[in-house]
Amino acid sequence: MDFTNGVPFDPGYSAHTSYFSENLDYCSQILASIKQFNQKKNQFRILRPKLAKLFENCTAFYLGCLLWAAYIKFSFEESPKEILNNAFFGKKVPDEDIFYEIDSLLTYFDKYPKDCAYFFGKPESFPQAWFEILKIYREFLVVNENFEKVRTTADLKLPKSIKTPTKTELEQILARIESVTKSGKLEDLFEIKGLIL
Repeated sequence: MDFTNGVPFDPGYSAHTSYFSENLDYCSQILASIKQFNQKKNQFRILRPKLAKLFENCTAFYLGCLLWAAYIKFSFEESPKEILNNAFFGKKVPDEDIFYEIDSLLTYFDKYPKDCAYFFGKPESFPQAWFEILKIYREFLVVNENFEKVRTTADLKLPKSIKTPTKTELEQILARIESVTKSGKLEDLFEIKGLIL
C-alpha cells in the first residue's frame, strides 16, 4: 500500500461484506410469511448457514477495522498522516445511524442460540470471542464520536483494551490486511486477532 498522500479510511474491506441487518430482516420476513411450523423449521435450516456465515463475515469486518485502526495509529505515531475518504468527517451523523448495524449484530448474538433451540431443539451459539470483538468495535465508535473529528491518524482514538503491537506485529497486520482485501476472505483476520486483543 502506498501511504505517500495519506492512509485510506477503508483499506478495501467494504467490497467483501454486506449489511447484516438487511439480510436478517429479509430472512425474518420469509420466516414470518410461513404458517406451518415444519415448513418454517425447514426454511430456517436453509437460511441458518447463510446467516451464520454473514455474521462471521461482518464480525471479521469489524475486527479488520480495529486492526486497521491499530495499524495506522501506531505506525504513524511519529509522523501522523491524513485519513483519506472519511465520509463521516465534519458531519453530524445521528447515533442511531452509526450504531444500527453493530447493535443488530450484538442483539442477534443473543438471539441466535434461542432461534436454534426453537427450530432444532438444541441451542447453537457463535464463539464468545466474536461478541467481545463486536463490543470493542462499538466502544471504538463511541470514543471516536462517530469519526466526525477524525482527520488524521493522530485524531484516531483506540479503546483501552487494544494492545500496542510491536513493529514486527504491525508488519504482520499490514501483510494480512493486504492479503484479505485481495482474497476477500475477511475471516482470515481472526488468525491475527491476538496481535491487538
